[in-house]
Amino acid sequence: MNSPGGALYHLGERPTTEVRALLQSMGLSSEGWDDSGPGPQPDGPALLVLSGDQLAPESWSAHTLRLPPNTNLMTARQLLQGALDAALARAEVERLTQQAQLQERRFEELNRIGTALSAEHDIDRLQNLILSTCRRLTNADGASLWLVESAEDRILRFASTQSHSLDLPYSTFTVPLDLHSMVGSTVLLGQSQMVDDAYDLGPDSPFQWAGRKLDEELGYRTKSMLAVPLRNHAGDVVGAVQLINAKRDADSVITAANAESIIVPFRHSDLELLESITSQAAVALDNKRLLDAIQDLFEGFVKASVTAIESRDPTTYGHSGRVAALTVGLADSVNRIGAGAYRDLHFSPEQLRELRYAALLHDFGKIGVREHILVKDKKLYPAQMGMIRARFAYVQRTAQLRATEAKLALALGERPEAEQLEEIDRRLQAEISQLEQWLDSVQMANEPTVLDEDKAVTLTSLARRTYESLGGERRPLLEPDEFHFLSITRGTLDERERREIESHVTNSYRFLTKIPWTSQMSGIPEMAFGHHEKMDGTGYPRRIAAEAIPPQTRMMTIADIYDALTATDRPYKRAVTAQQALGILKTEADDGKLDPDLLDVFIAKKVYEAAAAYRPDQDLLLSSAEV
Repeated sequence: MNSPGGALYHLGERPTTEVRALLQSMGLSSEGWDDSGPGPQPDGPALLVLSGDQLAPESWSAHTLRLPPNTNLMTARQLLQGALDAALARAEVERLTQQAQLQERRFEELNRIGTALSAEHDIDRLQNLILSTCRRLTNADGASLWLVESAEDRILRFASTQSHSLDLPYSTFTVPLDLHSMVGSTVLLGQSQMVDDAYDLGPDSPFQWAGRKLDEELGYRTKSMLAVPLRNHAGDVVGAVQLINAKRDADSVITAANAESIIVPFRHSDLELLESITSQAAVALDNKRLLDAIQDLFEGFVKASVTAIESRDPTTYGHSGRVAALTVGLADSVNRIGAGAYRDLHFSPEQLRELRYAALLHDFGKIGVREHILVKDKKLYPAQMGMIRARFAYVQRTAQLRATEAKLALALGERPEAEQLEEIDRRLQAEISQLEQWLDSVQMANEPTVLDEDKAVTLTSLARRTYESLGGERRPLLEPDEFHFLSITRGTLDERERREIESHVTNSYRFLTKIPWTSQMSGIPEMAFGHHEKMDGTGYPRRIAAEAIPPQTRMMTIADIYDALTATDRPYKRAVTAQQALGILKTEADDGKLDPDLLDVFIAKKVYEAAAAYRPDQDLLLSSAEV
């Protein structure tokens, strides 16, 4: 039935006289089938030769030569040769069409894979995608990914693996980077390696398969292998993909018993395809490494910024971290609660990270506040209080000097009586006692407490009372600026200082907008800008109301106030208990200043407990809920 370049068929047990004579004259033979059955299907170059009234099956309509009646032998031979040539050409066209379709499918698959690799940023999923893609396109039973961990120290890391036939526990490990393994040779030589039988590599092979004993233990057989280097965008080899056992059928499970019938060698087309995939995979892995390096760099910047902020005001050390923990904890609780006014609000891991950064950097602008104001824990600055103490000591020493002079005058004029000397001492002691009381009153007024009426009267009296300075001029016991600061009714800051402290919010926004944030982090400046705004528009610096304050900022405001109330390290105020702080927050919410729905979640889910659990030395960035 075979002919040069094709297969010939006839109907029935024997060909007709005309067909038989024709084939004999050309030295050809044909195979027949019972015309009552379906017969073979045309596959490749094939021709069915008919004569007389014979009818071809429908599937053979395009593969048939019907000899006209009374055709002479020469004409019949020319017709048969032409039909055979046409069958060969048709088969070649079909082959080329199938090859083109296969190439098109492969290009489409490569484009899809390239898009998927570029879009995937999770390193574990990225590695699994690389291996599953390589296995699927080559019918490989197993695959492993190896990455160069240290080119200088020649260390190779076993990063990921997959197997269809074996279910083995996996853990990463490192091996020396040398020529003794197939992967090591692939990486060091920068060349793909392909072997048909791992057990028979030959004496000239630079490496030998070391897993034969493991195969015996597992009841497996490693045979065909393929390893391809991974090159990054700079052309450097950063690792390799190794495939094990190409199979006739991708769904087959390999055992030591059936390996010979299932495993086939890898093809050169597999190698070309794999090299195309791994080039994209290497770039994707390299991009992931670069993104991680950028992320690490940015996280280092955030940590350094928080450290810089809190080093300027050691009394608030840990505040930024606690606010971040509380804010992200509240956002995570909103994600989980699924009820109430914010049931439809959900934060992605990227949004949680953005919120954490905003909370960590919400006080970034304090870098621009003058340090003596930032750390001011009394109404007076230390130098001012020192001047007042020195002044009172001078007034006291002046009184003592006057008393001594009075005694001396008595002694020089006439013999003084004891009562006169005692009177001088009593007046001196009364004056000293009065000075001490006044100084105590000043020191009490200097504390960051509410100034009561008695202290205010005393301060007014001292501001009017004078003494004689060394220059002989009359000066008040309290200078105007001292009286001004001591007269602050609440806290330690006057209006000008308070405005400068409050300017840290605007400074934060101004500084943070200078940073070229990614699109995923672009909301950080605006979130930080509003952390002192109130829902009723009474906050600062912009006095915006609820509709202009995003939920993330409302969360940060609750967290910031709670931490400020409960912080035990503030020298200018007394800390309150958690329950007292929650009560104050509730009052603020009832007055329309805080978001009542978010505060309900904050209390119901006990988010506030995160502040007590937070430790300043814990990682501010990797402890968030999204990790």
